[in-house]
Amino acid sequence: MNPLHLSGYGVKIKVTNLRSRSDLHVTDGREDFRQEQSTYTFRPRRISYDSIIVDGHSGYISLQAFHWLSRNKVPVFILDYDGSMISSILPPSPVKANLRAAQIKASEDARKKFSIANAIVRAKVARSLQVLDWLAQRYDIEKQVRLTKGEAMRLGRARSVVDLRTVEGRVALRYWQAYASVIPECFDFHGRMTTSHQNNASDPVNLALNYAYGVLEGECRAAINTVGLEPSVGFLHETSGYQTKQSLVYDLQEPFRWIADVAVKDAFESRVLDLPDFYFTGDDYRYRFEPEAKQHFLDLLRERFNSAVRYKGRALKWDTIIEQKTVELSRFLVGQHGDIDFSNPSPSLERIDNLQLRRRILSLSQSEALSLGIGKSTLHNLHNHATEDWSFALYHRTRRRLGASL
Repeated sequence: MNPLHLSGYGVKIKVTNLRSRSDLHVTDGREDFRQEQSTYTFRPRRISYDSIIVDGHSGYISLQAFHWLSRNKVPVFILDYDGSMISSILPPSPVKANLRAAQIKASEDARKKFSIANAIVRAKVARSLQVLDWLAQRYDIEKQVRLTKGEAMRLGRARSVVDLRTVEGRVALRYWQAYASVIPECFDFHGRMTTSHQNNASDPVNLALNYAYGVLEGECRAAINTVGLEPSVGFLHETSGYQTKQSLVYDLQEPFRWIADVAVKDAFESRVLDLPDFYFTGDDYRYRFEPEAKQHFLDLLRERFNSAVRYKGRALKWDTIIEQKTVELSRFLVGQHGDIDFSNPSPSLERIDNLQLRRRILSLSQSEALSLGIGKSTLHNLHNHATEDWSFALYHRTRRRLGASL
């Protein structure tokens, strides 16, 4: 995953045609007219980015640029300030009439629809529980984890897609209660579920989650487009004649929402994002990012998508896994696979600054630290870190010395 992010006023994407070549010229936006705008030039088949994300206030993309980007298989995603998808421009999708016919037939087959929706929900619930276990390494949320796992046990009794949605909703309610309990009060985060379904970026954490989900949505749209599936025909999310959401895109997001959830928690713990990085604007009472903070957050999110996981004997990045799972779904629909599983591979979520380590540091006396080869100033810094809410890292040598004493 390597998107080119463009933001601010005056975003421009155009093509300059010369006799010897046709170059794509990109001008990034700016927040005020005193700021110098960054520019990029790319030759055909030599663009180093796999997508373009635009959340600029104003600008344009020329028709020639659409053609150039389509030919070079570079999708463009237009996001709102809060990360919600406004529009997308995707390369031509392969015409696979048999695949789309099989997809529509499966969506009308209650048994097959349930099997796909069941695989999606089971994967989402499994990842949600894994995120809570990851949080529990650092925070005392044993009760919330137990309640969430209790709700997850209801999956075994689900017999329809409606049952699956009910269980998913109950698990999500407990999950977000647990997640909210480990967010500092200053961020005013109370969860995702309200009378209007989502908090519409009325606090910094929801804004970051919305933006991360917007990036994830772009990855899922691109994968569906590459494989040749119909994005409007889903299995967990209902298809309707008046929908503005593309059901299959939202289905595919569910098993991978954990990437956004972990990245957001990482961002606030590591102070990549903090209260001064957000501001109100207009009369809608919604938060927005400061430009520099948004770029730092996107860099962190990119790291999460680009982290490697072993799958079928290969080390793959998570954006590749999304496409691989989309391919597996297509093969299941046409009968080339006998079953469908979104739960594998499973991410490795481990914390360095867990509760056990923090307690060990706080109990460490100066004489014991010296016997482990930890100096007085190092011990002082370790004590300070262990008492803070923020995450911290350790040098490998210090980690090894502390680990030997646990």
